[in-house]
Amino acid sequence: MTAFSLINKLLGVFLRLFLSSRIGSEGMGLYQLIMSVYTMFSTFATAGFTVSVSRLIAEKDERSDGDAKLLMSNSFIASAVISAVATLLMLIGADMIAFRFLGDAACARPLRILALSMPFMAFAACLKGWFIAKQKVTVTSSASLFEQVVKITVIALFLNVIMANTNDSASLCVGIVLGVTFSEMCSFCYLFLFRFFGERRKNTASLPTETHGDSMRSLMNVTVPISLSVYLTSILHTAETLLIPYVFTSYSGDRGQALSQFGMIRGMVVPILFFPFAFLASLVSVFTPEISRLNLLSDRKPLNSRISSIMSFVSILSVAVGGLFFFLNLEIGEAFYPNENTSRAIKILSLVTPFMYVETVCDGLLKAIGEQVQTLKFSVYNSILRVTMILFFVSRTGANGYLWLLVISNSFTYLLCRHRLYKATGVSPRMSSDILLPLLASIAAGLSAKFTVSQLGSISYTASAASGTAVYIGVFVLIMLLFAFERMKALVLRLRR
Repeated sequence: MTAFSLINKLLGVFLRLFLSSRIGSEGMGLYQLIMSVYTMFSTFATAGFTVSVSRLIAEKDERSDGDAKLLMSNSFIASAVISAVATLLMLIGADMIAFRFLGDAACARPLRILALSMPFMAFAACLKGWFIAKQKVTVTSSASLFEQVVKITVIALFLNVIMANTNDSASLCVGIVLGVTFSEMCSFCYLFLFRFFGERRKNTASLPTETHGDSMRSLMNVTVPISLSVYLTSILHTAETLLIPYVFTSYSGDRGQALSQFGMIRGMVVPILFFPFAFLASLVSVFTPEISRLNLLSDRKPLNSRISSIMSFVSILSVAVGGLFFFLNLEIGEAFYPNENTSRAIKILSLVTPFMYVETVCDGLLKAIGEQVQTLKFSVYNSILRVTMILFFVSRTGANGYLWLLVISNSFTYLLCRHRLYKATGVSPRMSSDILLPLLASIAAGLSAKFTVSQLGSISYTASAASGTAVYIGVFVLIMLLFAFERMKALVLRLRR
């Protein structure tokens, strides 16, 4: 799953590099605005079905395969209704949203095209939940990869062939969203074929022990809190996204510059920082059904042990990633986006990258053990904090203030989620092995990488980033292995005594 995810992330980075060179940072800013509205409606359409279906299917499979299939049928019914509403709202409101909120009436057409993908996204979300619960992660991973390949192919066809003679950002965004919509349709068809032919080979399911109404209620009891969290967060997040170019414009007086700064931070820097998260995203997806099963046991030790192991791994990897971006911010920034001046933003946000990673994993674990109401509260608190800071702080400080807003808000949600996980499970971070040691290892690895890069002379930023990253990873892993060896040796000595 990690292999597929890494390839998918690499293709995503390649797509963003292509888009940034074809439509520029200002076009990327406009594209991010369109996609922020699309994300709000798509989260309404998918309504947390992947998480809730994967969790409930895992639980119901323990009792009856028939109950699991009944719940799957109900999830299709619920997702069809919700996605139909989302599609209609987006089609009807496209003109108003484009004119009043995006500030460009030409954005209405891309929004209408994106609206057509809503039902396919909703059904695909249910199918992904089914396959994750059944531990058929290759299907979901390959579906995401297939979707990415289709998206890149269609977008490249439109931007480089059909629209080769235009540089209008709004027109080019039409070509981009056509690729997005078509790829969502193809992803659903891919998953549906695996589900259909898989069930044709297996017709031995037991009869359901639940009624249709009971199954639907159990689905809604889990889905509604998760959905509310997603809805509120998405609405506030979209409001935040639409406010940022506005306050950037009021600060600088230039809308083009405001869109460029916004596109640089949200469309270029943040995706790079989250590229290594492919490792952890796979981990969370695989362990969500297992955590849900362990949560049913009266003995809490297996659950707490598994969560402790996951959090230790996440803490070590996230500190390593943060250190890599902190020390090699210039090399990595220029390697991916030449002359876009992304290095300072990467350096500042690298300070909070470990918090971003740990908080995201904590959120997934809390939902897996039934703490979705708490995650809803945390999402609302964080969104209110961000919108307030945009209005009263970023409006006076511009892009620099927005970078520090991201640092503060992600630190805030990290503290909330980590504390709640401790209260719910008793699992707390091990300061020496999970935080201090990786921090010292990242500093040693970072200094070694910077020294190596300085000795290489005048080579390209791509070569500097690659060689520096290789040295960084090598030194970090070596230090962690030496520590593990020393711990193992001490354990053997204690056993001999």
